Amino acid sequence: MLVTSEYVLKECLIVVENMVMMCGLFCVPVTKKRGCLLCGGLVLLAQILLGMLNGFEELPAVAFRVAGSTVQMLLWTEGKIIRRLAAYICSIEYLHLPYSCLNLSFFGIMGTPVAVQKENIHFQLARAALTIGMMALLAWGLRKIPRYLETLRDLQTKYFLVGSVCALAASLIQFYMEEMDGKGDSGLTFMVLLCMVVVCGLFYGLGVGFVILDIFRKKYKAESRLKDEYLQITRDYVRVIGDNSKEIRKMHHDLQAHVGSLKYYMERKEYQKAEAYLDEMQEHVTQRRRKMVSVNHEIVDAVLLEIQVRAEELQIQWQIEGIFPSVLSISDFDLCTIFSNLLSNSLEACEKVQKNQRYIRLSIRQFGNHLVVELMNPVMESVEIDRLGTMTTKEKGESHGYGVANVKAAVEKNHGEIFFENQGTAFVTRILFSNLSCCKIRDSNGT
Repeated sequence: MLVTSEYVLKECLIVVENMVMMCGLFCVPVTKKRGCLLCGGLVLLAQILLGMLNGFEELPAVAFRVAGSTVQMLLWTEGKIIRRLAAYICSIEYLHLPYSCLNLSFFGIMGTPVAVQKENIHFQLARAALTIGMMALLAWGLRKIPRYLETLRDLQTKYFLVGSVCALAASLIQFYMEEMDGKGDSGLTFMVLLCMVVVCGLFYGLGVGFVILDIFRKKYKAESRLKDEYLQITRDYVRVIGDNSKEIRKMHHDLQAHVGSLKYYMERKEYQKAEAYLDEMQEHVTQRRRKMVSVNHEIVDAVLLEIQVRAEELQIQWQIEGIFPSVLSISDFDLCTIFSNLLSNSLEACEKVQKNQRYIRLSIRQFGNHLVVELMNPVMESVEIDRLGTMTTKEKGESHGYGVANVKAAVEKNHGEIFFENQGTAFVTRILFSNLSCCKIRDSNGT
């Protein structure tokens, strides 16, 4: 049975609604593969043809529409299938919120029961168009919030599932209340529907609130861990400095005796024994006092010292060039976050390559008001730069994987930019801080 073009338009608007909600609001990436886009279009065309032949409200068309819409969204988006499916289900459930608001608005303006409105194709088209506009404006506004896009793309799949459960509860309430529509006084019905919208909004908000609270919990936990590491690095640095000072005092105390011994050999012209004695003194100094690396910043020096201990065990070659300016507008905590995470990642990358290929090269350069930090290390294979900060190759992924994300946040907080690059068998991280002299100098707490 052939139906009017209005139903075809309705099917197209439903697809647009889902795409705006899923890709615009929930930030699921749209695929760039032409084959997938074409296949999704063919599925939509099949949905429309089946609806035109059998009627859009008939069971075969409805069943194929549900399955076809799911396939379309999976074909037109990228990422893990489970995550995309969860995001799609969540987007469908959350579309009921603007639906209920628009239903109530039309009921208040026109006085026509919602149950009657939903049977009107023109009302369905108007509601779909308004929903698309509302969701598009909301997505546009939210994407202007700093790190909104990164946060949504890094969001774990379980959050979409929790949101779907909360939205499903709201949808069931909405369905029940709409069934009561038109069976009593219109004024009372309007108030009941209004209360229903408020209750549903609370359920929708519950899902969003759970996600926000859990994100803040994890962020607080990560920051607490970073502060603990910061304190531990500082303690270790102070301890090593103290140990070196003790060794220097011991050497100074024994220096007179050593000079006397060398003088004795020299007076007796036993030059070989004197040379051997000097070699023994040098070896003793090397063993007892660790070589200190300094880049003119105590906290970064402390991080370098900690990494150096681990690097010596892994037989990694060090190469450090440049120093920090004497006055720096970046907080000690942020610098600790940046260098401890990046250098730890470099160590882990070096562990995976052969010992004779292990190296870490750190360069610090200043050009006027610009500071450039560059870190290079070998890698077994090219790094997926687009996924940096959203994944981890460590076994306990739940407690890891935040390193690069924390580095990005610390860099952006200090008006900087970070770039990653694959250079053959090497991976390069480059950080640019601009207009350093224009930034307020922060204390060690970053205030």
